[in-house]
Amino acid sequence: MNPKENTVEPQLGLNMHPRWLGDGPPEAFLTHLRDSGLRVLEFFLNPSAPGWPEIDALIDVSRALGFKISFHAPFRGPHNLTGFSGPERQRIERLFEPVVGYAAAIAREDGPTTLVVHGAKGVGTREELRGDTEAFLNWTQAQAPDVRLALELRVGEPGVTKVGDSRAELLSFVSQSSVSGLGICWDLGHDARNRSEAATPGFIARVAHVHVHDLSPRGVDHYPLLFNNSPYRHALQRLYNIRYEGSLIFEVNGHFVARLARERSVSPMQILQHSFEQIVDAFSP
Repeated sequence: MNPKENTVEPQLGLNMHPRWLGDGPPEAFLTHLRDSGLRVLEFFLNPSAPGWPEIDALIDVSRALGFKISFHAPFRGPHNLTGFSGPERQRIERLFEPVVGYAAAIAREDGPTTLVVHGAKGVGTREELRGDTEAFLNWTQAQAPDVRLALELRVGEPGVTKVGDSRAELLSFVSQSSVSGLGICWDLGHDARNRSEAATPGFIARVAHVHVHDLSPRGVDHYPLLFNNSPYRHALQRLYNIRYEGSLIFEVNGHFVARLARERSVSPMQILQHSFEQIVDAFSP
């Protein structure tokens, strides 16, 4: 038997934005990523936001170079799903129609495309918020049947209820949802902030998408993999052991990368490259 037959290749990716390009052409940066083993680029999807035409153009270039595309739905401000199953439905639908429509168009051309969604949050009951989230996901799937939906693990906060703010809560929701193919987006930095190191039976089998990042010494997330404050190695090893074939998106704040690069007198690409190598090394036998 060829040893490679038992090898699971990581679908390594990066949360992409035009600012990563600096002053150079997009092809130069993207080719470097591709040569580094990246196969997926994730974009924050909000066609109504300022600067969207630049992001749209970058998506086109990325697809032309052979990258798979995934999306993260907006969630800040008015894009909260709270109230979708009630009087806020039409308002929220209007906000998300450009988002869902864009993802649907890409999926029709490229095949199944992941859209990461944050569940509803607020001060209402968890049951109400779960109802809002379920209604929104069903509406999204009806509008975009080729889009793969992944509900993200959120950071728990005192006094605020979020759908998906713990492993157990997120698994419960996904397991009971009527949305076909709904998966979990396992955000390893959020998991570390929740201190959820204990095993949650059944959780990992429902993981369909992964966000990888570290915590700073002060506990701030979306940092590059330099501090070992997020148990990403253990998580990625578990994923490898179950032959996980989804995306591993290095979801990092570019401002943090730039600052650390200046402090260490290295290039931002060197910081990124180090983190890519850590992910590949952890996702291995």
